[in-house]
Amino acid sequence: MKTCYRNTLVIATALILLVLAALPVRSQEKADSMEALRDAIQADKKAYIAQYLQLTQAEGKEFWPYYNSYQFDLQKLNDRLIKLIADYSKNYKNLSDQDAVKMVDEYLAIERDQLKIKELYFRTLRKTLPVKKVTRYMQLENKINAMVRFELAKKIPLVK
Repeated sequence: MKTCYRNTLVIATALILLVLAALPVRSQEKADSMEALRDAIQADKKAYIAQYLQLTQAEGKEFWPYYNSYQFDLQKLNDRLIKLIADYSKNYKNLSDQDAVKMVDEYLAIERDQLKIKELYFRTLRKTLPVKKVTRYMQLENKINAMVRFELAKKIPLVK
């Protein structure tokens, strides 16, 4: 259990670094290194998921294409969240009421879109894999996401 927590913590920390480091990207060199870091984190996350999901070979053939598609869809949402956080970090000290409403609306839209994607993939995966394995996968994703969100929340200042 300690190893599971440690692996989750390592992945969450790496994802946080990715999100925070992505905010000030200014040069192509930094962008290239961020892509390399993102790829490495995704590989570690995939290994973590594989370790705790314990799929058979046949299940893996069904699962991994969905996993890759889900991660692609999540990354689009994470890119929106990174942009939102970057905009907020530039403006939180002098945020107008109108801008605050826009940011909250965008955040809620991201959350809704994430829920829609989760529901879609859960419905799809449960048709091809044992429901308990699909549930375990959702739990693993939720644990990683919760740790990342917690660490982000600690670093994002309250609006002034």
